[in-house]
Order: sequence, then structure tokens, then C-alpha cells
Amino acid sequence: MKTIEGLIINSGADYLTCHIQSLTHEIKNCIRNHLQNICYGTALAERGLSGQTYQRTLKAFRSRYTPKTDNIKKGMIGELITHVVIFELFENLDVISPFFNMEEKSQRKGFDLILAEASGEDVWITEVKSGALNKTGCPDNSTSSFLETAKNDLNRRLNESEMTFWQNAINSTNNSILDCRDYKDVIIKILDDELVAASDEKANSKDNNVILVSILYSDINSPFKPDAVIKTCSKIKKEAIFNRVFTLSIQKSTYEKVARFLFEEELDG
Repeated sequence: MKTIEGLIINSGADYLTCHIQSLTHEIKNCIRNHLQNICYGTALAERGLSGQTYQRTLKAFRSRYTPKTDNIKKGMIGELITHVVIFELFENLDVISPFFNMEEKSQRKGFDLILAEASGEDVWITEVKSGALNKTGCPDNSTSSFLETAKNDLNRRLNESEMTFWQNAINSTNNSILDCRDYKDVIIKILDDELVAASDEKANSKDNNVILVSILYSDINSPFKPDAVIKTCSKIKKEAIFNRVFTLSIQKSTYEKVARFLFEEELDG
């Protein structure tokens, strides 16, 4: 597993935990290096359009972020952090869903992230849940609760006959996978099969691989324990409501520092 200054990483076959100790120069560089790909999708970002420079991307982020409520801001930063971690640490997966909603500045209608295996063999539907400690005040309990909420939300949506989710996923794929990648058509076919199932009212969560993500904003000096994540992941797998399950759990003291860094980057030009 790759190491990044400022991150404490623990991983297993079906889980990964990240404790962000501080927003180090290396983590900031990871954000800089991936921001345009994250926001627009790799294929669109690599065209080098003048409207999608780093500085204009920062401005676009601010325009989307600033008017939102605190809860939505926490979710946006959580999703952004998730993108960065996946770009840096998940070498066998490609993100095929842009962070920015291409149609409007509201929240995306559908799944938080969609990932494609680099082999082109399958896709992973990802749900991100972010927030502070729950009423228990316990990092372990709060992290497990976020994973359970992500599970419940995906279980509901993946069993709904909602074609829009899959139509948006196919559109996102076109912006994210480079045309030269020989598995692009394969991935679109997988998503189209799910669209057909939804259309025929045969959607089934058991047909899908999922990544459940928890982002906990609380004092990093009181971290959640990886054992709590392992236990929760094992419990969810035993329920057998999905095909395959992976959990990603991240903890950071606050979400504001990430937003402040991006605003400062814009001001610095």
C-alpha cells in the first residue's frame, strides 16, 4: 500500500481506513494533481479546455460550495476527499463519475461515485456518508453508523426501478473514461444492462458491487478503531444484499480546512 505523509492507513481484503493527521504538503499536492480530473472526469479534463484550468476549477468549486448548508458542505468535502483517496490508493479502480454535476449546481441525482475495475470486468457503486460524532460521542459507533446508513441507502436505491440513476451513470462514463481505453464500451454495456433491469422493474441490489464510505469529522486524537470497521464490514457482507462489499472509512478533525485550502489556492492564483 502506498504511503502518504499525514495519513495513517490500515487495509485488508475488503476494507481500508484512513486517519488524516494533518493537511500536509503531500496531501495538498494530491488535491492539486487530481482536482480537474475529479471535478470534470478524466476524459473531459484531459482535453485541456480553457474553461477547465486549475484556477477556473477552483472558482467553479467555490461557486457551488459557498451557498450550501453546513450539512451539504460536509458531504461535498467528504466526497472530494473520497475521490482523492481513491485516485491515490486504489490503483485497480478508475473513477468514472465526475464530482461536478454537469447539468446544474445542485446535488447529483444518482450515486455518489461509480468506479470501474481497470481490467474492465466490473463496476462498483459507491455511497459516501459524512458528518460529526453522533449522540453516543463514540468514534467507533459513529463510523459504523455512517457505514450502515450508506448500506441502507444503496440497498434502497439499487432495488428501485429508477432509470435516471443509470442514465446519469452512462453519461458520466463518457466524460471520465478516455476513448483510447479498450474497456470503455464494456463498462457502458454493464451500466446499460442495469438501466434495462430498472426499466423492466427487475433492479436487484444483489447484482451490484458496492463501496460504502464513512467520513467522520472529529478530533483525530480520538480515532475510530479499524476493528470497528472490520466488524461492521463483516456484518454487512453476511446480510448478502449486495454482490461484493468493500468499506472505506476516513477520519479528519474538520472539513473547513480543506475548503479553506481551496479558497486560498484560488486567491494565490
